[in-house]
Amino acid sequence: MKKVLALDFGTQRIGLAISHHGLAEPLKIINNSNQVYVEVKQIIDQEGVDLILIGLSENQMAQKTKQFAKKLKEAIATPIKFVDETLSSQNTHQKLATSSMKLKKRQSPIDHYAAAEFLQEWLDTN
Repeated sequence: MKKVLALDFGTQRIGLAISHHGLAEPLKIINNSNQVYVEVKQIIDQEGVDLILIGLSENQMAQKTKQFAKKLKEAIATPIKFVDETLSSQNTHQKLATSSMKLKKRQSPIDHYAAAEFLQEWLDTN
């Protein structure tokens, strides 16, 4: 089974999730800085990633995401696919609101949970 890394791109932070035997697991959040490509490459190497999924939203953010993906493609050899992530953050907020997770943790950045959300959807249909 392929190991898939999902990236929820944001201008400040990037959420990462990884697949384990057909299940998506939130991995971490990294700052979107000049080091982001090095950090992603290290994770790819450490985890043995076969495919990268990048969540694609709408409008101007979609353009920024495509620019990020283009630069990432220059830094790595791993194949990249885009998936629709339009509602992943909203769905994640709804799930967290109904969970037993403490309020402080629910209010912290959820980018890695959003990446896990669209990764699981992709895993379930592929």
